[in-house]
Amino acid sequence: MDVTILHFLIFFGPLFAVIISIGQLVQVRKGFVDYLFSLSFFGMGMWMFQISLYATGVFDSWSGIYYLITASIPFAFLVPPVMVLRYKWILSSVFQVKPRHLLLFLPAGIATLLLIVPLLLYDIPGPEGMYPGLPILTERFFQLPLYYKIVYTMLFLPNIYLVLFMSPHLVTMSMVWKNNYSLKFTKAARMGYLFALSIVVSNIILIFGCFFSFGLIKLAVLMANTATIMVYLVTKRNPDYLRLLQSETRKAHYEKSRIRGLNIEQIITRLNEIMEDEKAFADEELSLGDLAQELGISAHQLSEILNEKLNKNFKTFVNEYRIEEAKKLLLEEPGRSILSIGVAVGFNSNTTFCTVFSKHTGISPRQFRKNPAR
Repeated sequence: MDVTILHFLIFFGPLFAVIISIGQLVQVRKGFVDYLFSLSFFGMGMWMFQISLYATGVFDSWSGIYYLITASIPFAFLVPPVMVLRYKWILSSVFQVKPRHLLLFLPAGIATLLLIVPLLLYDIPGPEGMYPGLPILTERFFQLPLYYKIVYTMLFLPNIYLVLFMSPHLVTMSMVWKNNYSLKFTKAARMGYLFALSIVVSNIILIFGCFFSFGLIKLAVLMANTATIMVYLVTKRNPDYLRLLQSETRKAHYEKSRIRGLNIEQIITRLNEIMEDEKAFADEELSLGDLAQELGISAHQLSEILNEKLNKNFKTFVNEYRIEEAKKLLLEEPGRSILSIGVAVGFNSNTTFCTVFSKHTGISPRQFRKNPAR
C-alpha cells in the first residue's frame, strides 16, 4: 500500500472518532450514556492521534512533536476509565458515578507526576534526539536516558490498563450471543460486543507492537479505525443503539441470574423422577408452568435449566420421554393400535404422534413395530 494512503487511513480514524463525539453531543435527545459515549470517543480519538504520531513518524521533523506526544500521555490514561464507566452503565440496571470510581482515574494523576516531578528535581536533557524511543526491544531504546525510557514505557501502559479493565466486561457481555432473544435487539447488541472486542484485540496488538514493531502498531490503529467506522454505521441504522445494547445485555444478564442459588443437580434429579416414575409426559396438556410448579421453581428458571444444562427446550425434552415410552409400548403391546399408544404417551392426535416419532427415530411407528432393530 502507498505510504501516503496508509498514513491517510491511519489519521482518518482519530479525526472520525472526534467527529462521532461531537455528533453525539449535538443530537436532540441525550442521556447520561450519550455524554459518556461522546467523552470516550473524543478521548479515544486524541489517544489514537497520539499513537499515530509516533507510529508513522510523519511529523518527526517538527521540534514540538515530542512535547505533544508526551503531554497527551495523561489524557490517554483517562480513556480506559471512561470506557469502563460506559460499559458499567450498560451492564448495570441502575448505575451512578460514585466516589470510588475516581480511583479509576488515579493512573492519569500518577502519569502526570512521573512526567513533571523529574523535570523539576533533576537536570533532564532536552528531547532533541530522544525521539523515537520505540519499539522497546531495540538498541535505540536502551540508549535513552532513564527519564525517556519511562516516558516511552508510559505510551503503552494505557493500552494494558484498557485491556485489563475491559476484559471482564467482555465476559459479561458475551451473553448477547445466546440465541433466544429478539433478532432486532441481538444484532445491535452483538455489534456492540464486536466493537468492544475489536478495541481490546487492537490494544493487545498495539502492546506487542510497542515491544517489537511499528508495523503492528499501525495494524492496531487500522483495526481500531475500522471498528470506529462500524460503530458509526450501526448508530446510523439504530439511533437508539446504546439503549438497545444496554437493554439486551441486561436482559441476557437477568436470564443468566435466574438460576443462581438453585440446587440444579437436585432439581434435575427430581425432574427426571417426575418424568420417568410419575410419567408426567403422558398428560397432553402438560405445560412448562405446570412442571415448574411441581418442582417449586418458576417457569423461567425451568426453561433456563433445560436450555443451559440439558441443551434442549421444553417441547423437545417432553417429546423425548413420550417417544421412548411409545417405543416401549409398540413392542410390548403388539395388538394395541398406534393411535391408542400415541394418546397414551401424551399426543393429542395420530398425525402429531407419527410426525414427532419419525422426526426422533427416522422411521414411522408402524415401521418401528415391524423392525425395531432398524
